[in-house]
Amino acid sequence: MLPEGIDSVHNIHKRWSFTRINPSSYKASFLISIASAIVIIIVAHIDVINTRQLDLLLYLPLGLFVSVILNFLDYIALRGTSLNKFTKILHVSAFSNLLWTLVVLLGIASNVIMTKPSDTYGYVLEGMLLAVGFRAAIFNSVFGAQIGRALAVSFIQPFIFFAAIVPFSFFRIISEPVSIGFGCALIMLGVVWSIMADRSGRPYVKSTFALLQAFLSAWTEKNPDRMEEITESRSHIELVTTQIAKFNLKDSNEVALVLPGVHPGPFNPIGGSNLPFILYELFANKALIMHSISDHSLNIPSLSELQKYVRTIPKAKVLDKQNSCTVPTMINIDKCTVTGISFGTTAILFLSMASKGMEDVPLGVRMQLEEYSSHIGFSQTLLIDTHNAMGPELSKAESGTLILAGKQCLEKLKNAKQYDFKVGFANLDNISGKPLHFEEIGGAGLAAMTIEVKGNRYVIGWADSNNMTNGLREHIISNLRENGIEMLEVCTSDTHSTSGKRTLQGYYPLGNLTKLGEVCELYLQLSISSIQKATPSTFELLSAQSEIKVMGENQFNEYSVVLDRAMKLTKLFLLITITTIFLMLLFS
Repeated sequence: MLPEGIDSVHNIHKRWSFTRINPSSYKASFLISIASAIVIIIVAHIDVINTRQLDLLLYLPLGLFVSVILNFLDYIALRGTSLNKFTKILHVSAFSNLLWTLVVLLGIASNVIMTKPSDTYGYVLEGMLLAVGFRAAIFNSVFGAQIGRALAVSFIQPFIFFAAIVPFSFFRIISEPVSIGFGCALIMLGVVWSIMADRSGRPYVKSTFALLQAFLSAWTEKNPDRMEEITESRSHIELVTTQIAKFNLKDSNEVALVLPGVHPGPFNPIGGSNLPFILYELFANKALIMHSISDHSLNIPSLSELQKYVRTIPKAKVLDKQNSCTVPTMINIDKCTVTGISFGTTAILFLSMASKGMEDVPLGVRMQLEEYSSHIGFSQTLLIDTHNAMGPELSKAESGTLILAGKQCLEKLKNAKQYDFKVGFANLDNISGKPLHFEEIGGAGLAAMTIEVKGNRYVIGWADSNNMTNGLREHIISNLRENGIEMLEVCTSDTHSTSGKRTLQGYYPLGNLTKLGEVCELYLQLSISSIQKATPSTFELLSAQSEIKVMGENQFNEYSVVLDRAMKLTKLFLLITITTIFLMLLFS
């Protein structure tokens, strides 16, 4: 299993970088493939065949034409495999041609350095066979072709291309035993790696490649079925509680602050990745869907389980009703900020580590603060992970400081006087010139809720995004303060609907692409609108119980072990392959 002290989700996330190795578009892959083909053709004719310039002008366009057509042949030959897409064919063509080119160039360099005879040109054949081995491994692991079929198809493009770019008399190269031996060794490395890597995940997963293909189908094709079948089959049933702070306004409108008992995830479009927007729509687009103190073990594994969860929310039972609240209070200790407000005997705390940032607040923090809150007389406590700055997991010392700040905030709230209050709400529909699209935010966009107590207005900002860039929260709050508006906190939903981007994190946090000034201006407009809409309100606390499947910690631990094994095996075979190529250049 996973070594002690290693977080499985972070360990899995480290592997995300390898999914970004492909060029950013099929057009880039096509250009790489063509450029590599040109190098192979020119080198073969000038350095090996010593062809006339006129002949080269004939073989070059012929070779390029064949190279392009062969991509379609690969596509047809792999028809019926699970991930056979022409764009992926182009990616494979780019890498295989690039490897072939690399071996050709290294072969020329080795001939010069070691002053080999002028008729030593086995590197052209060896580069071709390396490309065959690479293609076989990819067609089996990524495309889902059986190893025999993958191997057969892997020969098609390199061999036909080779036949098209050289004269018939040059085919004698195929009879060179040393080059054939090294080339076949490279092919066998690709085949053996495929067999061993596919089995490396046992007993946790029967086929590592089946898991890889399910992931790629969800990520690149937006087809979650296979991945959800895997995640749901490995999930367990758990009873989760969703807390809902509902504000009943004088004008008969309702605004909700929702604290789901599950975590948004695992990644778009699997399971509960779009959970915040689904709940936002359930509450008629008048809600702040907060991030509870939860981790990825509470991810909903499939759309069917997500729908089951959502159906339980309207059945929520009323636990408390109040018509007064305290003035908000804020406690700062070191990098920790805890902001709280209480409605009768219900306390709501916002936990933040901005601008240092943090990952999900540990479950131990929630347990200690809930226990302490109950001990000093609160009937219910809503603990919100503001998720508003990027950072690592909290250390034990930082968690302790956050707990201390939370306890001090609860103590102040417990002894504070309560008053009538007003509530106002605004989202992007309520402001003019709203942006049509943010890559950093999900379908619910941005929103603001105002709580007015004793004539003072306090705004809570919200974004349906996966975290925020460091410093953005402070920038927003400072900008609003300059405009006479007190913003208590800016929170994100931690939606995973925006995941799958080609970035180190796999997503864009709010403020990554959009200018800070534009974000601040939007929150200023939202705050003003929510203040203008503020009307007398009462408070209700509701609780919904949901018995659903969640992914659990073991599932992520097992995936992490599977990936580690596959990566170690891949590194080993990569080292063997490089060694083989070095020996090949030395002795062939």
